[in-house]
Amino acid sequence: MSTTSRLLGVFLACALALVVGPRRSHAEDEKDLVWLRFDRYLDDEGVNRALERVHAAWPAWTRLESMGSSREGRPLLVLTVFDPGGPDPDTRPAFYVDGNTHGNEVQASEVCLCFIKYVLTSQREHVRRLLRRVTVHVAPCVNPDSRHRFFHTPQTPHSPRRVMRPVDDDGDGRVDEDGPDDLDGDGHIVSMRIKDPEGDSVVDERDDRLMRRLEPGETAAVRYRMLGPEGFDNDGDGQSCEDGEGGVDPNRNWPGSWRPERDQDGAGPYPLSEPETRATALWMLRLPHLSGVQSFHNAGRMILRPPAAFTDREARMPGSDIRLYEELQRRGLGVLPTYRAMQIREDLYRVFGGFVDWTWFDLGVFSFTNELWGNLEAERGPADEARGEDDPRLSALRWNDEVLGGAGFVRWHEVKHPTLGTVEVGGWTRFTTRTDPVEYLHETCMRNALFCVQHAEALPDVHVEVLDRDPVRGTIDVRVRNDALLPTIGELPRRLGVLPPDRIRLEGGTVTAALRLRAGRDADVLDVRAGEARLPEGVEGAGEVRVRLFVTGEAKAIVFTSRTGGTHRVALQR
Repeated sequence: MSTTSRLLGVFLACALALVVGPRRSHAEDEKDLVWLRFDRYLDDEGVNRALERVHAAWPAWTRLESMGSSREGRPLLVLTVFDPGGPDPDTRPAFYVDGNTHGNEVQASEVCLCFIKYVLTSQREHVRRLLRRVTVHVAPCVNPDSRHRFFHTPQTPHSPRRVMRPVDDDGDGRVDEDGPDDLDGDGHIVSMRIKDPEGDSVVDERDDRLMRRLEPGETAAVRYRMLGPEGFDNDGDGQSCEDGEGGVDPNRNWPGSWRPERDQDGAGPYPLSEPETRATALWMLRLPHLSGVQSFHNAGRMILRPPAAFTDREARMPGSDIRLYEELQRRGLGVLPTYRAMQIREDLYRVFGGFVDWTWFDLGVFSFTNELWGNLEAERGPADEARGEDDPRLSALRWNDEVLGGAGFVRWHEVKHPTLGTVEVGGWTRFTTRTDPVEYLHETCMRNALFCVQHAEALPDVHVEVLDRDPVRGTIDVRVRNDALLPTIGELPRRLGVLPPDRIRLEGGTVTAALRLRAGRDADVLDVRAGEARLPEGVEGAGEVRVRLFVTGEAKAIVFTSRTGGTHRVALQR
């Protein structure tokens, strides 16, 4: 090789190194979680393997455990994330995140995984600071049996929704025997129609994929009768697809505002009757400082706050709590600008036995449900307005053709039906109307992960400071400051008594009496029990409380404990 060739080779190698950078090791790739890309969906086993790989790459920063098992024995895994350089993870405010409550709402699990990846690998200082003071618990899939079916059996965009408790939906003495059927074997359950001279529907002239109802007095050469989901009468009772798999809605099975089946479809026989909801509830109740809850569902692009039901105790939300919820929603719309900030009961529908009602009204922690993706047939964009398009169904089909190459809609085609002869099937696939096409998945994941960070950053950020110590009077003045948005005790949780008071105690001494010092007014006498001064109002967000402790003994440290704000210890100088 000539000198010129060697120099040229060196030059090209250097140039390539500048473009692609130094080669990375396998360990570096694992640590940065580069394999977790959100350009594809994972089934239930894939989600669990992802959690195991994250834990293996970050063993000092994570804990991986199972909250319990599903009805069919699949683990309900939860990954706990924290900075090991901070205080004991179990003394910090705890932020719980979960997804895939309903089996068909699968992108919720990917959002949870994205949140895990972001908080572990982000180099932004505010994220690093968050993990030093808050412990994050993420359960990406709390309905693994239904997720398994969604990926491995033909389904509609709306199934399977419930947990896999066998239920006799049609009252014929058999359970789960008549669900949809994939007549053409393409893996999709779509809609079914049949030509019928007495039918009330015809093909829409604007697009042969659409159907419309006949107008009064209108005639048509070819009429159709719409038959519902693709399938047939498996149990011979004259109905089709009326008794599919699963029977209890896991978002109608929580205590507090629970109602029986006669009042709330999907409620189950009693609160927490299902192994999935019961295991999750018991695990959450063991968290010493649960402070915030985030749950992900689909669809419709909404940031939802409680209440979801309407009972006497839920009818009047205090204005202070509403303002805090609305401020968090307002911040969320910065990263989720196409979403709507809504209150479940008033703006959507009434839900008895809902998860975030339980965590707010019974556990006293600020809680949200985010509904992901959107209803393609309910929204129009600027391009549709410019074209004068007023039918959102046509807008959705145009989007499908131009963006997905037509893959989101199965065109109507003939298939053989075991009892009806020739029918036609067609319609939207499961990864289109409720679930993000993979081309859109990463954005949904990243934006909602950022909302989780915002929510977690709003959890109480408590700092304890000794202002004065007077050995002669036997007093210690203490300031407890909360630098975050949310109080340690919200107004409604205080009224309902679902959170214990914040408490201040001593190590090595005893508190005999205590005063809350208020600027410009007399002090309030605080309740002292078992050597602990109690603060029933907690510490408001962006506020502080000053307390004078009357003490005996050789106090070594001040310990402040709050159910939502964590435990904080300050050593006393001798």
